[in-house]
Amino acid sequence: MEINKITIIIIVAVLLSFPILLSCDNTQYKQIGDTYYYLMEDSQGNAHLYYKEGSEHFFYAIAHEGVISDVYWNQKFIIIKCCQSDNDTIKFWYVMKNIKEYVWNDLEIKPYFNRKEYEIAIDSIGLSEEHMEHTDGTIPWRINL
Repeated sequence: MEINKITIIIIVAVLLSFPILLSCDNTQYKQIGDTYYYLMEDSQGNAHLYYKEGSEHFFYAIAHEGVISDVYWNQKFIIIKCCQSDNDTIKFWYVMKNIKEYVWNDLEIKPYFNRKEYEIAIDSIGLSEEHMEHTDGTIPWRINL
């Protein structure tokens, strides 16, 4: 059986490109609109919130309980709703300012552990989920080259 030159070139190209693909950062994440906040999977595949400023390559973890099921945002605020596990009922609500520059002391995240307190809090600052952008906690798979 004779192997032609084109076949050899294809095999060599594949073998040479394989290490390049392995060295690429294939962390799966989803940016929240035009904010500096991202959803990123942990080792169990659950979505968690991170902050990444501009072209930096470092993501800052935002502390919260549970798995993110929904995210709402506008120019001033971000709301995350979390469950204990996938397909569970909402147990935790967090409201934070949509900051453009990461300064640890300026990052205010307010937790609410029951729906009534959460609804009172967003009403007091004039927020309404219906008037905010929305995404769920899923992160589409992609290759980052």
